[in-house]
Amino acid sequence: MINILYTGNYKIWDGLVISILSMVKHTKQPLNIYFFTMDLTDINAKFLPLNKNHEDYINKILKEVNNESQFTIIDVGDMFRENLINSINLKNHFTPYAMLRLLAAKVDAIPDKIIYLDTDTIINQDISKMFNIDISNYELGAAKDAYNWSSIKRWGKWYFNSGTLLLNMKMIRETGMFDRALNLVNKKRMLYADQDALNITCQKLLKLPLIYNSKSKWHKDIVVHHFCNVRKNGNWFHRIKPWEVDLVKTKMSVYDDILDDFIERKSKQDYPKI
Repeated sequence: MINILYTGNYKIWDGLVISILSMVKHTKQPLNIYFFTMDLTDINAKFLPLNKNHEDYINKILKEVNNESQFTIIDVGDMFRENLINSINLKNHFTPYAMLRLLAAKVDAIPDKIIYLDTDTIINQDISKMFNIDISNYELGAAKDAYNWSSIKRWGKWYFNSGTLLLNMKMIRETGMFDRALNLVNKKRMLYADQDALNITCQKLLKLPLIYNSKSKWHKDIVVHHFCNVRKNGNWFHRIKPWEVDLVKTKMSVYDDILDDFIERKSKQDYPKI
C-alpha cells in the first residue's frame, strides 16, 4: 500500500482530480490517499471543505484501477483551531490550508511513511519509485528548491521545496519536528511559512533528486511534475496550473490523455460541483 497525503479546500478540487488521474495512470498498486480539509468560512466565505460527494468520486476513480485503493477525507478543523488559529502567518499570500501538512503527526490515522503532494502536481511515472526510497534514518526526503532566490537568507543554502515530501512520520513523531515547526509558524513571520519552518526544523534530511519535484519544463525522467513555476510566455506572474488545461496543452502535449480524461469526466453529471 502506497500512502499519499494532500491538503486543501474546494478550490483545489479540479487539481486534485487531475493529480490522482495521473497517479493511477502510472501506478497500479493499491493507493491509500488522505486529504486534510476544514471549514473556515467564518474567516473567509471561500474557505469551504471538500465533502462526502468528493470522497466518493475519488474512490470511484481509484477503484477503476485497483479495488484495494481508498481515499479518505479527514476534517482537521478542530485541530487547526487548537494549534494554528492564532498563527502570525495566518494571513499571507497562501491560504491557511498550506499549513495543514504540519498537523500530520497529530492525526493518528496517518501511517509511519507517507508522501505529501501539493494539488498542482502531475505524476509522470510510477509514484512507488518515490515511496520505496529508504528514509528509515531520516525525518523526510525532499528535493532542492531551484528557485530559492526570493530571499537573500537562502542564497547559497540547500533549501528544499515542500510541495512534494517523503515523510518518515514515525521519526517525526519521535523527534517532535512538526511540533517545532508549528511553534515556529505561530510566532515568526516568514515568506513561505510552513515551507520555511520545515527547512529550519528538519534535522535529518535526505536530499532527493529534482525528478521528485520538477518545477519547470517536462522531461521523461520526471516522477513528480510540480506546476509552481511553469510560466505562460515567460511571465513570472502567471504560473500555469494543471487545471488550466488549454494553457497546459499549449506548453506540453505529453499530458493530453490525462487532461482529456479530466475534461470528459468534468462534463458528466456525476462530477461533484463546488
